[in-house]
Amino acid sequence: MKGQLVFEFVIAAFILFGIILFSINNLASYMNLYHTNYLSNFQEGRAMQISEILLNDPKTGIVDEWPVLNEAKMGYFNTTCSSDYINLLMNFSMIEDLPYPSLHHMRVIVNATDGQVFVRCGREPPSNITTATVTRFGFIPPPTDKVAIIEVRVW
Repeated sequence: MKGQLVFEFVIAAFILFGIILFSINNLASYMNLYHTNYLSNFQEGRAMQISEILLNDPKTGIVDEWPVLNEAKMGYFNTTCSSDYINLLMNFSMIEDLPYPSLHHMRVIVNATDGQVFVRCGREPPSNITTATVTRFGFIPPPTDKVAIIEVRVW
């Protein structure tokens, strides 16, 4: 039987290739799920990072001391956002490498519980994009004397 294919060898080779193809197909189908979960966790982390900077850092954020928001700092943040959005994204590490191969966007809204808007920063996310949203609360001192809702959205 030298030099001849044995029937058992052919069956074993087909089974081996079948197992390999099944494994590759199974891994490829789960890679999309893992990639989607990774992006979702990444976006949630960025949204939480931005909210922490805004609400816990008196130098670069919009607070004097948590949970007291500063209206002057909110106005400055709003102006900076509308005039220099790309630089603001760079300060929040939303642009990873220049010239912008990985650019993430954000939207920060601070409004009082009665609907008065103090900050409207960033762009409106497209409807077909998954976003991560972090909602926090703060207090705007007198004379305004209102509870504020801070929403940070990243995509």
